[in-house]
Amino acid sequence: MKASIIGLGVVGRSIAEGIKNDFEVSLSSGSFEKLEKWNRGRFKIFENNVDNAKYGDIVLLTIKPNISDSVMNEIKNAVKGKLVISFMAGVSLSHIEDVLRESMVARGMPNIPMLVQKSVTAYSYKNLDREHIAILEKVLKGFGSAIEINESYMDAVTGLSGSGPAFVAIMADSMINAGILAGIPKFQARELVIETFINTMLLMKEKGLSASDLRDEVMTPGGTTAAGIYEMEKANVRTAIANAVLGSYRRAKELSQNSKD
Repeated sequence: MKASIIGLGVVGRSIAEGIKNDFEVSLSSGSFEKLEKWNRGRFKIFENNVDNAKYGDIVLLTIKPNISDSVMNEIKNAVKGKLVISFMAGVSLSHIEDVLRESMVARGMPNIPMLVQKSVTAYSYKNLDREHIAILEKVLKGFGSAIEINESYMDAVTGLSGSGPAFVAIMADSMINAGILAGIPKFQARELVIETFINTMLLMKEKGLSASDLRDEVMTPGGTTAAGIYEMEKANVRTAIANAVLGSYRRAKELSQNSKD
């Protein structure tokens, strides 16, 4: 099956690398020169979006929201009857349907670990049959895991898992710096923190532990963990993290509303 990707940002490049073993990938973007330079003969490329859209059995839109209408109007005749998967932040399924009236449409919100095919992608769709749902999930699982959600939650997903890697990175950076201050060499501090984050999440996932259950497993009365958590509670770390997610969510809602105006 042929998958045409329109857009050559981080998302487009990552998807191409992730699905290349399961789909015949073709690409187009705003700059054919940049596309050629990045591609180095690996994928089929087109000088314009219309020819690329005609070529694919499915079409993936990884363009910026501010050019979404112009690109969709450009390709709407070429994608009639095809599955179109949008990765455009803030552009609703209803709006995509309004422009691409004779296409099947779906939305995905990945996150930055897609660079190493470890994204968690929230997705929504309308009126897809089983065959096209299976194709959609095959695409999304090519660069990580996929979770179906109600589209009304998509802005909240942007704040949680979309922006989440940046929040996790700040927590990791703080812990690394603390380790260095405590005398651990930088490289070892970095590795200790990275492995702690990865393996803690794997433990929660594989054992089905809640965050509070895991905390209680580590924390003993009067111990080192209890002392550390006491300092976190004094600093309102929970509130700060929750506010970061909610602040990102509110901004995502603003951007979504602006894209409709």
